[in-house]
Amino acid sequence: MRRGLAAGLVAGVLAGLVGLVAGEPALGRAVALEEAADLAARGPGSAVARGGQRAGLVVGTSLAGLAVGALFGVAAAWAVGRVEGGAWARSLKLGAVLVAAVVVLPAIKYPANPPGAGDPVTLSARTTLYLGLVALGLVLAAIGWAVGRLPALARLRVPARQVLVGAGVGLVAVVVAAALPDLDAGAAVPAELLWSFRLGSLATQAVLLGATAIGYGLLADGAER
Repeated sequence: MRRGLAAGLVAGVLAGLVGLVAGEPALGRAVALEEAADLAARGPGSAVARGGQRAGLVVGTSLAGLAVGALFGVAAAWAVGRVEGGAWARSLKLGAVLVAAVVVLPAIKYPANPPGAGDPVTLSARTTLYLGLVALGLVLAAIGWAVGRLPALARLRVPARQVLVGAGVGLVAVVVAAALPDLDAGAAVPAELLWSFRLGSLATQAVLLGATAIGYGLLADGAER
């Protein structure tokens, strides 16, 4: 747990810095466009200045990193004896699964939108579907792990087994994501701005989870040695 908290805190700070560099410029442009078009009248205005929001981003990602690190520590303890490899390899495997299930899969179907983009009416449904897709990604990862341990597949060579299970899980994920409703209609923003904001959001989340896995792996590998 201590290793997870330490790794998560460092990852949270790094994610916040990435968010400031990769996401804040696009967010600031989106806010300016929203205010210029008087779209802010759709909801209550922000009571926090942009400078406070930037500082709050790093604080928020740091707190999120602590939570992620604690959960990662629990998952890493569970993986001992259940996931092949040493502490470093197990940590990287868990990190890769989390990034794929929690970041990449939901972002493909329901990517992040800057202020002024997307229909506010569908916000609640979009959030529910997004969280449902995150949960589904974790469930599919657990199913893939269980299927890979079946006796019928355990006799296969490790590369063949991993490719077979990974392809099956990926196919199911694609089919389910395609079947979910598309709620992306709404106010339009410049395509370049939308793309930049989504890339920044994706990078921030990926750094949070990926750096937690790498940091935990380094600490756990040192302790294991």
